[in-house]
Amino acid sequence: MARLLAISLLVLVCIPGCARRDRPDSNCEWPHETAIALDLSKERQLRHLNDDAQAAEDLAIRYADAHNGRRSGNFVGLKEYARARDKCMAALFQAIGNNHAVTQTQVRESLAHRRTSLDLAVILSFAVLYGAGASSMARQIWRRFPPDEGRIVGAMITLIASAVVSLAGVLLGEIWSLAIETFRVGNGHLSYRVDRVPWVQHRLGLFVGGVVLFWLVAGFRYRAGIDGIERSQS
Repeated sequence: MARLLAISLLVLVCIPGCARRDRPDSNCEWPHETAIALDLSKERQLRHLNDDAQAAEDLAIRYADAHNGRRSGNFVGLKEYARARDKCMAALFQAIGNNHAVTQTQVRESLAHRRTSLDLAVILSFAVLYGAGASSMARQIWRRFPPDEGRIVGAMITLIASAVVSLAGVLLGEIWSLAIETFRVGNGHLSYRVDRVPWVQHRLGLFVGGVVLFWLVAGFRYRAGIDGIERSQS
């Protein structure tokens, strides 16, 4: 269990290193960058544009928070806040487009290209913790209802527990995913960026996956219990 936890925590340490660290302050100004045309048909150059677009998006949110946000002292409504954010973002995207010989639309569209490896690492790291928790609970179920005595009751409890534990896993996993995303972008205000996090987009699929994983773990624990009984009788 300690080893699994260490692996999962390693994700928290590594993921921020994949994010852009030269975060500018809350002024709506794109930092000086050497102008170079990008070929978006090449993955590495598309990734560079994506990094720039994410940094600009974050800067625009910071700018709006500082000048028009609820705690800025100048808050007059969400419409004005969104207007300031979007105006700043458009200017930053235009600056990036000029630097890299792409259109403002291409800069904006690049935001949809998330790094699958990072999102997969987040999901799998939580799956490790979920699997460990499911294994512990399944062991307790079959200990309370041994396979040779309470097989049917144990199976019913397992069925109910799988739904409850998976639901809790979806909720906790979303907290885990959003916490890592917040850590990655370096900004506690994710705003609408929450909607791009895969965990938020696939709650039902993750719930079903959690149920199936619980069944698999419970089946393994059941088989282990049967083998233990057979060894004790031989």
